[in-house]
Formats: sequence, C-alpha cells, structure tokens
Amino acid sequence: MKIQIKDEVKLKKWLIRKGFSNTDLAKTLGVSKHHIGFILKGTRSPSPSVAKQISDILECDFNENFEIVENQDKN
Repeated sequence: MKIQIKDEVKLKKWLIRKGFSNTDLAKTLGVSKHHIGFILKGTRSPSPSVAKQISDILECDFNENFEIVENQDKN
C-alpha cells in the first residue's frame, strides 16, 4: 500500500494559504526540497509520517489531501 495525493493543485493551494513555499515545507519536515517537489507533483509517494506531518503543518484533515491505495501488482 502507498499514500498518494488526491489533488496536487488543492494541496499546493493549502501551502499558499498557510504561507509555505516548497523550501519552507521541506525545512520544517527535515527533507530535501526536491523530495517535496516530487511529492507535490505526484511522482513520489510520501511516507505515512511525512503525509501526517504535512497535514498537521497545514492544519488540514489527512483524508482531505491524501489517500491510501494498493500498489499495482506488476506480475
């Protein structure tokens, strides 16, 4: 299972409303700004703890911006 962003644009709007840039969010989370960029583009999935921290920092409900999905079986 993995976590993915439901709507990248909506999450970016949350960042703007709370006054965060990608760099600010990365520093607050202790990850690289490139990693945040990949998460926000949907090309990389956040870990459960990072997704929870993003929700807490932005003061939004986890389920509003993220969803837990099953990995695609590659067989």
